[in-house]
Amino acid sequence: MADFFNGVQGVLTILLMIAVGFILGRRKWFSDETVTAMSRLVVGISLPAMLFSSVVSTFTRQDIFIMGPSILVPLAVASSLYGLAAIVAIIFRVPANRRGVFRACFAFANTIFIGVPVNIALFGEQAVPYVTLYYLGNTAIFWTLGVYFIRRDNPAQRFPVFSRKTLAQIFSPSLIAFSIALLFVMFELRLPSFFMASLKYIAALLTPLAILIIGITLKPESLRRITPEIALILAARFVLAPAVVFFLVGRTNLPLLLKNVFFITAAMPSMTQIPLIAKAYGADHQSSGTAATVTTTVSLLVIPVYMILPGA
Repeated sequence: MADFFNGVQGVLTILLMIAVGFILGRRKWFSDETVTAMSRLVVGISLPAMLFSSVVSTFTRQDIFIMGPSILVPLAVASSLYGLAAIVAIIFRVPANRRGVFRACFAFANTIFIGVPVNIALFGEQAVPYVTLYYLGNTAIFWTLGVYFIRRDNPAQRFPVFSRKTLAQIFSPSLIAFSIALLFVMFELRLPSFFMASLKYIAALLTPLAILIIGITLKPESLRRITPEIALILAARFVLAPAVVFFLVGRTNLPLLLKNVFFITAAMPSMTQIPLIAKAYGADHQSSGTAATVTTTVSLLVIPVYMILPGA
């Protein structure tokens, strides 16, 4: 019961911060350029700092050997959902020029802007490395199959699934920071205390900034534009994805915290990068933007529900 109330309080904390961001956004406190700069700070600076400091202060060499194979779970989840999305797109006759965007919104979770702060609020900073594992598997499939087929929505766009640009996107600052942290743990290296303290201060920006950005960019009016495609994406994100995780890890001997983090992270809304990628490559960014907004809004209702489930 205590865990339940802690989870509810964590969700209420997030909702209150989102409400602050939403009000400030509606009052035009932030320009688009400011929100973009805040997003870059979160993804390029605060998140890598959080990953490095969390891994080196939380894990031992033995933990790394236990945790490593777990990345197969998010890889399997993202791959399975993406394959199923391709079948669903055919069955429900999603137009050919929107199938890549539909598959991406169906299969890939928002592991950073929502997944990280939600898991920290619910489970503490010790959840961050597990969120990162899910992020790595999710991201690897997105920047290969996901982006490839989004570009194919536009007949003028063609490029190989595996390219230099694809690798550059996969090897993000977060992955680099995570990899360096693993090396520090494996070789039992230490940084000066003042350096670690600085990293923790920078990392502390992550949760408030990420949640404020969600509130600033939230558009509840998008709920009035729920199409059959959006309904399918909602079902995938909040029912099918966590069900797949439960099927894969429910009866394993993996750490309980890892199971809980993977389950909650799988139930996150669609990736916010999808509309940006779609717009950059001339695909249908409007439908993907609506999907991202609607799933984000609905997630505020779904996450508390998942916290009352046994084992969550």
